[in-house]
Amino acid sequence: MKVKKLLKEKEFLESCGLVGKSEELKKIAEAILQVAPTNITVSITGESGTGKELVARGIHNNSPRKDYSFIAANCGAFAEGVLESELFGHERGAFTGAISRREGLFERADKGTIFLDEIAEIKPAIQVKLLRILEEKTFLRVGGVKDVKVDVRIIAATNKDLEREVEMGSFRSDLYFRLSVVKIDIPPLRERTRDIPILVYDFIQKLNQESPKKILGVTEEAMELLLKYHWPGNVRELRNFLESSLVFSADRYIEAQDVLKYIDKQVQIERHLPVITGKSVTAAEHELIYQALLGLRKEISALRKEFLEERSSEPKKESKSVEVKPQVSLEEMEKELIDKTLKMVGGNRKKAAKILGIGERTLYRKIDQYGLREP
Repeated sequence: MKVKKLLKEKEFLESCGLVGKSEELKKIAEAILQVAPTNITVSITGESGTGKELVARGIHNNSPRKDYSFIAANCGAFAEGVLESELFGHERGAFTGAISRREGLFERADKGTIFLDEIAEIKPAIQVKLLRILEEKTFLRVGGVKDVKVDVRIIAATNKDLEREVEMGSFRSDLYFRLSVVKIDIPPLRERTRDIPILVYDFIQKLNQESPKKILGVTEEAMELLLKYHWPGNVRELRNFLESSLVFSADRYIEAQDVLKYIDKQVQIERHLPVITGKSVTAAEHELIYQALLGLRKEISALRKEFLEERSSEPKKESKSVEVKPQVSLEEMEKELIDKTLKMVGGNRKKAAKILGIGERTLYRKIDQYGLREP
């Protein structure tokens, strides 16, 4: 019975183009199958790399429009003028270089589905035209005077908070409400770790089919590390890691040292990023502090070992290490790390900020926030 249930769940997720077994993924699959038969406009949210286009394709492939085109457009990849022409097409002579009439993506997607990724990046002028399509199913080509009628289902996606964009005045409220009739949020991979092993083996199987080189598998120790890593780039980053492993770990198992080497490299890169794409300022700061904790783990281990050795021969004194304790909140770890770092550099905030990988202004605010006093 259990095997049958697992097979049924697997088939259920595969029908939506999804791979995994987490409850979060099952809820997304249920939402896909509920909205697919309708013409309702869907808004998909989630961090970069979570698989928003995959969900959009799942909706299209389970809809009455599945035999027609699915067109994907990244709105953040084009300049404003180029995006307008790309989406709506243009007439001959509309601008320099427009030597003939050209159909846009909306015309090409007629009777099918158009997926507009990074919808928050479109400018007000294009927002107006998009709103008209949603309300009247018509638009004008660039340089055109005659309405073009289309029957297109629109699925939009973003890694930003659209409500906040509306409050800031950069996104029209009427367009927001028309796009967000149904919202599907995709949790980051770190919040659905049960999907990681299945994703890993699915990716390995596909990569092995495409390449003469093979990944034999993943050791238990390596899998444990993959489960603990926070994957800021989500599923896309996981696939990229496995693709690189196909080159550097070809014809053998991926081992713990391979994963550690990759994580160390990513930690060093991320510690120099002032903002993490798709996150709020507070979340980004917490992420940077967390990366600092990971990046300093070797130094911390060495300090702890040295302290324990000294403790056996000297009177008890306070350790200078920062331990990542179980069941301790990120805020508490952040406060302790900042406090210990400040003490270590004698209160030099510039040095402390550099070690932590954050700006001085951020550090000043954190000191006030946690009520830390200079040593």
